[in-house]
Amino acid sequence: MSTSSMKVTFLGLGSMGSAIAKNIVKKGFQLVVWSRTASKADDLIKAGAHSATSAREAVADADIIISCLYDDKSCLETAQGENGYLMGIKKNAVHVNTTTISPNTSSQLEKLHEQYGAYYVAGTVLGRPDVAAAGQLRSFLGGNREAIERARPVVEAYSGGSIIVVGDNPAHSNVIKLTANMVLSANLSLFGQIYALNERWGVDHDVTQQILKIFYSHPGLLAYEDRIRNRNYEIAEGEGFRAEGGLKDVNAMLSSGDQVGVPLPFCSVMREQLVSTIGHGLKHMDWSVIGDATRINAGLSLPSEQKKE
Repeated sequence: MSTSSMKVTFLGLGSMGSAIAKNIVKKGFQLVVWSRTASKADDLIKAGAHSATSAREAVADADIIISCLYDDKSCLETAQGENGYLMGIKKNAVHVNTTTISPNTSSQLEKLHEQYGAYYVAGTVLGRPDVAAAGQLRSFLGGNREAIERARPVVEAYSGGSIIVVGDNPAHSNVIKLTANMVLSANLSLFGQIYALNERWGVDHDVTQQILKIFYSHPGLLAYEDRIRNRNYEIAEGEGFRAEGGLKDVNAMLSSGDQVGVPLPFCSVMREQLVSTIGHGLKHMDWSVIGDATRINAGLSLPSEQKKE
């Protein structure tokens, strides 16, 4: 099926969703979009997309559906009910869900799609909204192999970083994404501990940063390290990934470990650190604020307090 004849629907137009959808439009796909907040579709409509008033209406003619929602609850609510997309989905349609959710919810969604004769592919992504806007996300696809290949041309529109097929089980995509976030969040926490220790000893931040760059080279990770170095966690509305979203993902990591009897002590520490920073009124900051928990606990000024001085 050619790009021009393939009918695509996109559900969820937050900062990540909008960025992904714009790349799909740029590649010439026929795109219908839906968001709980209708005004979020305005820019996409100007770019050539069509909007729908409900998820059910949006998927009525779709060959491929891509969704980017917030959490397990929003994924299940958007799927079910009178106006849920499952009530309008075509037989044999392929749904690729990019949302970071628990493996169990992913398995539940796969079964729900099977009941309606459709295919569910978990297609979690790695990258921030700016990476999504550049079409350079990394996608982890889990599900029916034939369905994945049918959806691949659409996924390629926003996955210039790479596409990795993780297997036939959609839940494995979610496990991989949680694993990736575990690596990232553990390093954010570590950066914060290193800066707090060195700061207390009076070591210059530039020297600390030079040492860290000996061990770390990934530009995304170094961008986070720079935020923690300068305690700059503010992000504009619709950009980045906030502390409350980070807590959602860390809770999902712990739950996934519990389900298979795998203790995750680092995740328990990271949960406490995120709860601490949120308790200090920093829930709307970039999730790299987890790195500030050690400084806060050490009695060093909060970022907001420093700016007032």
